Amino acid sequence: MSQPLDRISAVSLLDGFPEPTLVMDSEGIIEYGNPAAATLFGKTGFVSGESINAYIPEDERTRLQPLVWLKRWADAPSAPELRHVHLNCRSAAGQQIPVQVRVGRLVDDPNRYVVMLQDIREVQARVQQTREAHRLAARMLAICADAVIAVDESLAIVYANPAAEQLFEVASGQLVNRPLAGLLPERFRSGHQHFMTVFAGDTRPARLMGERASIFGLTASGREIPLEASIAKVTTASGLILSAHLREPRVRADPPSLPEASVLAS
Repeated sequence: MSQPLDRISAVSLLDGFPEPTLVMDSEGIIEYGNPAAATLFGKTGFVSGESINAYIPEDERTRLQPLVWLKRWADAPSAPELRHVHLNCRSAAGQQIPVQVRVGRLVDDPNRYVVMLQDIREVQARVQQTREAHRLAARMLAICADAVIAVDESLAIVYANPAAEQLFEVASGQLVNRPLAGLLPERFRSGHQHFMTVFAGDTRPARLMGERASIFGLTASGREIPLEASIAKVTTASGLILSAHLREPRVRADPPSLPEASVLAS
């Protein structure tokens, strides 16, 4: 039969926490560390009287003043600015460990803190991978020969690469926030909007060049240009995004005459 909760010791409860947890005083002296904390720092256990500074590199102590931040975390654990602060700790073997920190004061002893740590190495690695992927995509789009334009569900332009700006004869940054309809001759606008609405609700994720007839675009100078287009859609946290890849039709050269073909073959 289970014991009543009020008969279970605090240490027994903290030992069962899956999150690394420390109890320390206002001077940063560790009085308790649960097994998950020992695993995080590569130890078999904590010795009473150890300072938290033993697990924080000197440059990090200078940068962040951990004891000051511990008190701030305890006083305002939900403050928005604290959600973006992490602490670089050091394992017993000297390995750097970035952690997110949650701090609370003991109700019966406000001079003691309960500090919960979350290892964010994997999170930081994923964020770095995402940033690198975004940088790569941005560079690829910047040099892409096709014009690429992305619009939101209202068909307002949210992105245009340099090739799109050149194609429609506008200055850098001048396409974003403009309605897509402004890039089409007026006689095509209602029909194109209907097509985009139908495509947005369709189950097909994309339509490629060659699957639809050529369309016409309208440059800033008023010149109409025939275009081939591929269109795709993706659902993001902010809603549906439709992306179009545009290019002017390639002009095919006439086949060589017979004498020229003979020369090339010889």
